[in-house]
Amino acid sequence: MEILFAATGEIAVRTLEELNKIGLIKAVLTTVDEKGGRGNKVIESPIKIKALELGLPVYQFESLKSEARKVISSLGCDTLLSFCYGKIFGPKFLSLFENKFNIHPSLLPLYRGPSPTYAAIRNLDEKSGVSIQEIALEVDSGRLLIQEEFSLDGSETLSQLDNKVAEIAARLAVRTFSNLSSSYSLREQIGEASYTEFTKKEDGKIDFSKSAKEIHAQIRACYPWPKAYAESSFGRIILSSVYGSAFDLSEKAEEKEGTVVALDKKKGLKIATKDYYIYVNRLQAPSKKEMDALSFVNGNKKIIGDILT
Repeated sequence: MEILFAATGEIAVRTLEELNKIGLIKAVLTTVDEKGGRGNKVIESPIKIKALELGLPVYQFESLKSEARKVISSLGCDTLLSFCYGKIFGPKFLSLFENKFNIHPSLLPLYRGPSPTYAAIRNLDEKSGVSIQEIALEVDSGRLLIQEEFSLDGSETLSQLDNKVAEIAARLAVRTFSNLSSSYSLREQIGEASYTEFTKKEDGKIDFSKSAKEIHAQIRACYPWPKAYAESSFGRIILSSVYGSAFDLSEKAEEKEGTVVALDKKKGLKIATKDYYIYVNRLQAPSKKEMDALSFVNGNKKIIGDILT
């Protein structure tokens, strides 16, 4: 097996490393470099950086049309494996490969599309998983090669869940592709499909009339991006981290929704929602660095008693 690994995001780096260790990666396909940040600098994808570090050839195309297909065809890869690549493969491109697989961080057919781990946290799921599927023309609709399920405890941030998925996906890929026979079997996805969209900055806006569980999940799902935020009497503040598990909330709130009730030095800022309290233990004030709740209150004492909106 000689794999063209098509990927872009950090979540796929560990899979690239582990498959390369056993000699299955022949080349890497990633999206074109972007410009951004201070000075409008060129930003290379995490996959490109790691592939070059490993001495692997890297290919980047604005589109996967005839010129790209000609170059990729010349490589002689028999297998396409994608994981957080960011582009749709057309039928002509897919026809270049004998085997075509995609790694997707959900229990398909749940959460097809670009933001499955975000959706799992926001929806307060108690389990998630990793699927390896055959690539089909409709997004994430292909038949399943293998799935692995794992539990969620209601405390995971987006970055933590992505890190867990990265580890599981790498292990699952090595186990699958190091022993894949020519007569491998595929099964249809079972159940009703659901779909995700790209996360937007406004997804971080907190509505304190929602339940404590929903807000707890939102804060976690939005970290490290787009970050959950609310308006205070002294400007917009970012709520970066929340204490405990969303599944364990039971302390009934008595104050108006959004009221910052007190500081608990162990748990963080105690904030009322429509049903229970949440405790926010890391925050960021306007034009300041992120800090723990105690440090935040020391610099913004009027936050106690404030009503966040």
